[in-house]
Amino acid sequence: MAVLTIARLHPTELSPPPPRKPPNKLAAAGFSGDAGGCTGRILAADFEDDTGGVACSGPSPTQLSQPRTSTLVQSPPPRRAAVAPGDGMVGVDGTQFVVDCGRTIFFSGFNAYWLMMMAADPALRGAVVTAFQQASAHGLNLARTWAFSDGGDQPLQSSPGVYNETMFQGLDFVIAEARRHGIYLLLCLTNNFDNFGGKRQYVRWARDAGHNLTADDDFFTSTVVKSYFKNHVKTVLTRVNTLTGVAYKDDPTIFAWELMNEPRCYADPTGGMVQAWVEEMAPYAKSVDGRHLVTPGLEGFYGDGEHESKELNPWGIYYGTNYVATHQAAGVDFATIHLYPDVWLWGSTADEQATFFRNWTQSHIDATAAYLGMPLLVTEYGKFLWKEVGANKTQRNYFLDLVLDAIYASASSGGPLVGGAFWQLLLDDDIVAGMNNLRDGYEIILAEDSRAASIIGEHSEQLAALNGQDAEALCRRASSHRKTRLGSSLSCGGGDTLELLLRMLLTCFVSLFRSISSFIVHKFILL
Repeated sequence: MAVLTIARLHPTELSPPPPRKPPNKLAAAGFSGDAGGCTGRILAADFEDDTGGVACSGPSPTQLSQPRTSTLVQSPPPRRAAVAPGDGMVGVDGTQFVVDCGRTIFFSGFNAYWLMMMAADPALRGAVVTAFQQASAHGLNLARTWAFSDGGDQPLQSSPGVYNETMFQGLDFVIAEARRHGIYLLLCLTNNFDNFGGKRQYVRWARDAGHNLTADDDFFTSTVVKSYFKNHVKTVLTRVNTLTGVAYKDDPTIFAWELMNEPRCYADPTGGMVQAWVEEMAPYAKSVDGRHLVTPGLEGFYGDGEHESKELNPWGIYYGTNYVATHQAAGVDFATIHLYPDVWLWGSTADEQATFFRNWTQSHIDATAAYLGMPLLVTEYGKFLWKEVGANKTQRNYFLDLVLDAIYASASSGGPLVGGAFWQLLLDDDIVAGMNNLRDGYEIILAEDSRAASIIGEHSEQLAALNGQDAEALCRRASSHRKTRLGSSLSCGGGDTLELLLRMLLTCFVSLFRSISSFIVHKFILL
């Protein structure tokens, strides 16, 4: 049995949280479960970045979980032209992802940030193979993972421009295995937080070189640091896979590049610094690789004054990002959000979390359709299961049902929300000794939870049944759906085929069964 010895593997705190305080992933989101008058309240500060302050700010979970009424009146923006060639590369056509010159594709995915680090050790590569085998067996077709490890004990990039070939060959293996199992990859290029280096390591490198930088957020403005990051982008995108002989920029296995995991900038709460950085980096990535899609990697927080910012994320205005404006930057092809309502509304009830989830998700669907006209993915979602929190797998699976039903409802009606990726996929410790050390309270081990595996597998089947539709026909259905919501009669424009109708009929039965099951679980088990 291979033994896992990888250091700094997880972007969150691995040890259980102290009593009454959420783990580091909660702190990274800007929340605290401390007593001292702040239990269950939202904080403006982010403790991981040590911005200081413990005073409560913003409304209570109950206030945030009130049903919302959409205020959008703007018509959808012009449809974006399809950019998918007939070579397997994924492109966009309006609010849909397309392949092979216009056939739609939807994503049922997972996060596994550890793939490259695991694959760098030949003795541990079997775990990567098993992960892809299990994912493929459950219909998953997208994996989000790290294409960075900046400095530290197991670096991909040990210093600016200096790369660890062993680690790079691990990433080569990940891409080759994903290709073999029919799974697309969303590759993230650095981290907002200091796990695996991230922006703090880039700033430290610049300081070590004699540059006068004072804060981690100088990452977004320093000419020197930006040159370091651009070099990393170019190095990764132009890498030629030692196993396949295909350059990363030419490999259709790679679905898209994510510039940063959860970018935030406390130095500029207006979002201007992150905005300018994305406006520079997205076109740069496109100049190196004009065939793949690019996304900034946002969590979905609205900036101050942006669409429904006060109603949905009053704390988010301190994070220095603007969901709408940043996704409108040149070179950005699709939007992303993350979903952690139980930690964003720490101390709230299951009903409050469910209502907030529906409001948050629908708001972003509406904003994406009205202001962006591009596809939307939930690139992280999960529910925390540490014993101190009191959540169990039944509650987690109820949350999975909520998220996946929302994705399917949008995807099947031509809406912009067309896929997601749960955080995170792990394997049983019997496969790789030490894998239990990577449990962070969010892990889903398919072999351990048959219900979660069933929910995920059924959702994958539903989305797979939608794959291959003509994007233009789906757009007509989306337009018809919008008219229906406004009280007009339903009209599909005569473009749907008999095959599409049969697919929809079959998936409706599955969706109905899951909805009834979720209702029963929620009413008679959770309560």
